[in-house]
Amino acid sequence: MNKILVKAEMLLLAILAVAAVLELLDSKLSILYIISLAGLGLVFFLFAQYPSQSKKDGGSDFKALLGLTIVPKVLWIATAITTIGILFYLQGFKGAFNLLGIGVSTIAVCTIILIILRFIKVKGVEQVIPILYRSYPALLAAAYFMFA
Repeated sequence: MNKILVKAEMLLLAILAVAAVLELLDSKLSILYIISLAGLGLVFFLFAQYPSQSKKDGGSDFKALLGLTIVPKVLWIATAITTIGILFYLQGFKGAFNLLGIGVSTIAVCTIILIILRFIKVKGVEQVIPILYRSYPALLAAAYFMFA
């Protein structure tokens, strides 16, 4: 299932890139934004449902549980919320700033927790880095929309 989600994510990112290029060319195909952002939100949420790797790494204490299971799942859900918030903002729906605020603050808190776990040398925390590669662009876009 993970391979399917990765392929779906790449396809939706390509659709988002095409939508951005068409927007620069003054084409009015906003449906591509809707499809790509809604699909990315769904894919990010489904990534949170994927089983964690903590049992394979032998982490049995709370710090390992927090760093390898809880924080990654919360990060995926926060990224999904932020992505849907961006979609709501671009469409002008009510509640966009609430979604963006919740997503941005959750990603920020999870980042602080991961930094603390990294300093106290919890094994395997570097497995969360690919999630951060997906969370930070959403964080930056949401922060731009909130404070611009």
